[in-house]
Amino acid sequence: MPELPDLVHIAAELRRTVCGQAIVGAKVGDPVVLRLMLPAAFPDVLLGKRLLDVERRGQFLRFGLDGNLVLVINAMLAGRYVLSAHPAARTAKAMILALSFAGGQELQYTDEMRMGKIYLAAAAQESDIPGYRDLGVDLLSEGFTLARFRELASERRDQVRQFLLDKTALASIGNAYADEILFAARLHPKTFCHRLRAEEVDRLFGAIRQTLDHAIAEIASRDQPIGVKVRDFLAVRGRAQKPCPVCGTLIRKVRVGKADACFCPTCQPTDRKLFVDFRNLPAKK
Repeated sequence: MPELPDLVHIAAELRRTVCGQAIVGAKVGDPVVLRLMLPAAFPDVLLGKRLLDVERRGQFLRFGLDGNLVLVINAMLAGRYVLSAHPAARTAKAMILALSFAGGQELQYTDEMRMGKIYLAAAAQESDIPGYRDLGVDLLSEGFTLARFRELASERRDQVRQFLLDKTALASIGNAYADEILFAARLHPKTFCHRLRAEEVDRLFGAIRQTLDHAIAEIASRDQPIGVKVRDFLAVRGRAQKPCPVCGTLIRKVRVGKADACFCPTCQPTDRKLFVDFRNLPAKK
């Protein structure tokens, strides 16, 4: 799925390319994914409406439209965005929503797993969108301060990776950047929050902004189409059984909660006997 740095890039590109244009066509590939929160017919309610703004809010992408309307998309696990100047003649099975703009471009939201959700609502209804009003502090906002982060961390009794993934606390981190942040902070993903020392909490705070800022700059520098997921610069995510870029130890994968985490056993050691010390285990063949 697109994570925060990806969404920053996508929003910027859409603002640059299609903002200010009118929607001249709209079609939905799977109506189950669309939540129409208005007493209006789709797609008629969108036709002729100008796209006024595109912004990221946590893991959501928000499209502001004429008439005080908003289109809000939560891409979840498998959603992706594609902007094309030459729309395909045939509709792909994964296509969920397609918006055609007066300038000739078409924006598609695709989702092979049908897990994402699309909400079309009046701006006054935004707080009724599930998960939207429950978002935690935005990680790129002025509200994300060390004092606020210390307060949030002090309230947690779960493992640090699960804390990072809690979108009601921090808006918003996904699996890839949770791994990268913990690597930068030199913290084992199964470390319990209440066992973190004060300096480790502060180090984790610094790693969040450092990791996200680096990723945002790196993705922007590649200038790839919005449908391309740029991840080849990541240090540990997706690199299980490959050498750590810092120390050369093999990157390992371990289950944390409902997801797999990638980490370096040397750079991110555990001091708890309950956890496996992967430094002493042979590599998989």
